[in-house]
Amino acid sequence: MEQLVDIKTSSSKNPDQKCSIFLSSDSNESFQSSYCEWNRKVDLSPSEFVKEVSNNDKLIIDYYDALQYVLYQTNYPETEDRTAVPRTSLPESGISIVVLASPVECMAILLEGGRKCPGDMLLVLSKSWITLSPSDLDPSMNSLFVHKAISFDKGGRSFIDVFDPPRRVTYFMNFFTNAITGGQNAEGEDLEVNLECPMSSSVKLVRRTDDKLWTRIIMAKAGIAYPETLAFGYQIPYKYTVPEDAKIKIVGLSLKEGVDNVIQDEIVSYLNSLSERVTKVVVKPSGIKWNGCKGVSFHDRQEVKSICDAAISLLWYLEPGDGILLEDFCDPSDEDMEMKDYSFRIRANVCRAPGDVPITTTLVCGIGMKDRPVGGCNSNPQSLESTLIQWNLQESTEEIKEMLIQGSERILNGIIDHENALSVFEKGGIGAQTNIIGIDYFLSKRGEKYVPVGIEVNSHDCIRCCQRYEFINPSSAGKSVWPLVETMIERSQAFMLKRKTILVLGLGAICRKLVLEAVIEEKFKIALIDTIEDNSTPCVSKYIQYNFSDHTQDDLHADSIVKILQKQNIDVNGCCTFLEECTVLAAMINKKLGCLGAGVKGVAMVKKKSEIEQVLSRCVGDISHFPKAYLYVERSAIIDNIASLSSAVAEVGLPCVLKLECGPRTVCTEICQNLAECSQAFNDLQNKMSQGSDSSVVAIRYIKGTVHNVDLVVFRRKLVAAFVVDNGSTRPGSFTETAACMPSCLSSDKVGQLVTAAYQCCTEIGLENGVFNVEMKMTPMGPKLIKINARMGGFYYRHWILKCYGVDMVKYVFMIASGIKPIPPKLNASCHIMGVAFDPSTHADVLDSQKFRNAMEYIKGQNDVILTADKDLRNVSNTNQEEPMCSVAVCTESRVSAKEKLLSLCITLGVGSPEYNVQHLISDFR
Repeated sequence: MEQLVDIKTSSSKNPDQKCSIFLSSDSNESFQSSYCEWNRKVDLSPSEFVKEVSNNDKLIIDYYDALQYVLYQTNYPETEDRTAVPRTSLPESGISIVVLASPVECMAILLEGGRKCPGDMLLVLSKSWITLSPSDLDPSMNSLFVHKAISFDKGGRSFIDVFDPPRRVTYFMNFFTNAITGGQNAEGEDLEVNLECPMSSSVKLVRRTDDKLWTRIIMAKAGIAYPETLAFGYQIPYKYTVPEDAKIKIVGLSLKEGVDNVIQDEIVSYLNSLSERVTKVVVKPSGIKWNGCKGVSFHDRQEVKSICDAAISLLWYLEPGDGILLEDFCDPSDEDMEMKDYSFRIRANVCRAPGDVPITTTLVCGIGMKDRPVGGCNSNPQSLESTLIQWNLQESTEEIKEMLIQGSERILNGIIDHENALSVFEKGGIGAQTNIIGIDYFLSKRGEKYVPVGIEVNSHDCIRCCQRYEFINPSSAGKSVWPLVETMIERSQAFMLKRKTILVLGLGAICRKLVLEAVIEEKFKIALIDTIEDNSTPCVSKYIQYNFSDHTQDDLHADSIVKILQKQNIDVNGCCTFLEECTVLAAMINKKLGCLGAGVKGVAMVKKKSEIEQVLSRCVGDISHFPKAYLYVERSAIIDNIASLSSAVAEVGLPCVLKLECGPRTVCTEICQNLAECSQAFNDLQNKMSQGSDSSVVAIRYIKGTVHNVDLVVFRRKLVAAFVVDNGSTRPGSFTETAACMPSCLSSDKVGQLVTAAYQCCTEIGLENGVFNVEMKMTPMGPKLIKINARMGGFYYRHWILKCYGVDMVKYVFMIASGIKPIPPKLNASCHIMGVAFDPSTHADVLDSQKFRNAMEYIKGQNDVILTADKDLRNVSNTNQEEPMCSVAVCTESRVSAKEKLLSLCITLGVGSPEYNVQHLISDFR
């Protein structure tokens, strides 16, 4: 049927224009349906810069109709045309994930992207919607810009958008290749050349992952069952390294003529070598264009001539790099007479999650006749559990499922290891890597055990089968691709961060290590300002020596630093610090530079505890979504001198806590039961104050409860992520930290209370952007604020959060400082962490002992133990500091096992004592 709409002239915006007609096309990617109930008068035309429209653009209306058909039948909103008003603002996240494809290939990705990064997942239907330009950082590389796209939002909403200025592509997924479209549309292949941004499987990588012979060797190396195989490779482009014990034989063919006898002899030899259990043989082609069930045939083992004829016939259709496989036929047992004529294929979907972690997301089956190929195109998707019930194998479900999950992840690990050893040229681009595969298995009985037998691997065009299952089972929406989308986001934001230069104030021993690790891993630029000599500075892009130690002059320092940056022509995207004493200065510099900062008012207020209480106590206005913020603070009173002590204590009540108004240390905190103890504590605190500091002491009513640290990620006053650590009982006689665990032992609603309270406290006092650490107490009446730190939590928090949740808070500090909104992964804890802290007064002898040092050296290399040293542990007994100096923690699969392992480790380290009863300190972690 002739196309009824000319896309070049279809920009009329009539929302009532709908059609109910039969649509069809010769394209195998076209939309075909008996009705159309959506507006087709939308602007799908090329961007203005396009002089010559590609012939493939005639398919855009088909692609668009296919998208609307999916949205219509699955109760998602119709796509809205917003091209009349171009999008002029760039995304807060900094990312633009572009999928160049027909929507039928990638609906699961698009919808999950809309949920995870709304507005940043972009479907491009034509090459004419994007441009390629030399990179501004490296002219030998190319940058990709998107001018028009269909953007996906939450709730399945989608929009046709025009971007002015165009958005820089931060991740590219290309389905318009010869391999994926069966040779119909390869306009995306040129866009991959020298591309600077991350991308999914390149054309060159697809040639490997879609090579059934190459991936069968990967299976053999990974210990996965596979059919006994004879392979003929036609003009093999690279060397196949077959394991010695593998039942795989490869015969190379350089010509198609004059090789019939060679093929026949090899086939006869192969058939004679098969075990007696093999009754059928499969002949199939291998290569990037041989997807689905094309070219596959089944033969009885005795039919030698038909087997040879099938192989020789296929040879003439091969292109260089393709091959022919002969393999023994795998199928479930014939024992169940009801299903004896049927077989089923298992598709395992495996995604590469952030951190290069393979995750098997979905196991979907399709049932077909035993004498025909079973593929996603000719079977209904159903669960593995339902399928095994049909074959009376439900008792083996967990065992089979575990084999599939672990085996599939080993296969992707093998592919990752192989790709890591390839050159940029061999990979097809600096950012090319395989991020998703589909693996096909058949179940076969080997001895008395049913085993999944790996047949083939498909590259990133493997999603259709799983997304069909998700549309049939809406509760599974996004399950098949969520790690892929998280990888797209993580790689996109890392790419954007590489383009940034960030000003860092001060280092210190621990901060130096954190900054250097981040710079080396993420490859962005650091401009460092510190007082240290030039010859002792770490490897940073720019170092400025400047003395800002007098923080009473922070406003003058901020002016001076900005002038230095201007004079030296140093263009920074923002400023950050990891040091408590530099937080106000960093906020001032950001304000003067016009960059995102924590907020000068909020950071300054954090320094004075009584001011926080006064501000929050006035937050009594009624709001519908959160509790009133005054509930999070207790009565407090300033004690300027001994004469005002009595009235202050009377105002807050007994027992009470006395602490320095501007003191950051928990050791400058004392609990008092009566007025005499208050008087003694006041004198002690004044003696501990440093010269020239604020002499005020604040009294706060004491309330019982458990102590928790909440690390918050806030961007433009919005909560991005939060992580809670439970603290054990403090050391008797002080408020010094002893033990901790993550994730929290509290119920989910209590954790929600803590996170909400911490977030409200920060934003109500004026903290706007950054990573903040908030100490809270969970009382019988709910959360109460103890302290706010206008910087990332120190000590072990970064290591624990990274291990437990896969989030690097240091990286998030840099992202926010440079104006990028972090998009965290799913915040599900991957393990349980429990640890104890050591301080000088209690553990000096232990920390100084050779036994302890030997034990520490031993545990450093263990994955399940986290050692965090905040200071140099040599000569600990000579220090006057009461703060914890190091922490040792264990990581296990459960809280119970974490307790057991930690207690055992403490015995090994010689830590336990009556004064430091570890078992008691962790008793609340249950």
